[in-house]
Amino acid sequence: MEDWIGELDITIEQKKNRSVATKIYFQGALKVIKPIYLHEENFPTFYLSNVGGGYLDGDRYRMQIDIKDNAELSLTTQGATKIYKTLKDCVKQYQTFNLGENAYLAFVGDPIIAYKNADFYQKNIFKLQATSALFYTDILTPGYDEQGDTFTYTQLHLLSEIYIDEKLVLFDNMKLVPNHQKIGEIGFMEGYTHLGSCYCIHPDINQKLIDEISELLYQEQGELRVGISKMSVPGFSLRILSTTTYEIEKLLIIVQKFINERLYNRNVAFLRKY
Repeated sequence: MEDWIGELDITIEQKKNRSVATKIYFQGALKVIKPIYLHEENFPTFYLSNVGGGYLDGDRYRMQIDIKDNAELSLTTQGATKIYKTLKDCVKQYQTFNLGENAYLAFVGDPIIAYKNADFYQKNIFKLQATSALFYTDILTPGYDEQGDTFTYTQLHLLSEIYIDEKLVLFDNMKLVPNHQKIGEIGFMEGYTHLGSCYCIHPDINQKLIDEISELLYQEQGELRVGISKMSVPGFSLRILSTTTYEIEKLLIIVQKFINERLYNRNVAFLRKY
């Protein structure tokens, strides 16, 4: 059994046309700030926080989010996930998201910053129904190095599994190991330093909508490298290569704004963090 440095459990249910938290549990280094309802939204936004300020050698974290039928939830982080020197045992984080019928989850977090000798493993499991909807993002960023070197972390390993009606529909196993891979070259980062990812699933996503998003990204990408792929279910995955976090966040907001306006007829809430 793992000795958890931080744990977090949240359950969201729909009550009287409003999504509310019926369970909030956290202990150790993970905590959640009291939920807020932005603008006129009828579902909560939670800000997740690591009270320790960063992830250290051998840390273990666990998070489970349960969104019941017809309920909605927006999650973000209060700041970047900072992975510091990890010489003995890698940092591990396990995140599980269970979505009921017609449930919705948007998780737009701040970057994961890997400093020199950082070793980080994250496993995400998403369990959806055919009517569920998901918008999830990740951004990987190298930390500051006094010598000006870019890829000084030991390893970044992000594993994501998405299930719909208990069937595996996406398996994303991304592993960056600078000492054993030519990270900066073709097939990896191709001269870029920052990597953004996005998974978006909704019953109404089709090829036409994906083509529109692709054209929108083409117009906005500038010097970035962007790739979008249709899933085997109504949804798409997105990869963005950049040299700055800001440019990735900008594109992800554009995509989220498009999805919200087209599929939900609502705007993207500004997630104030200061």
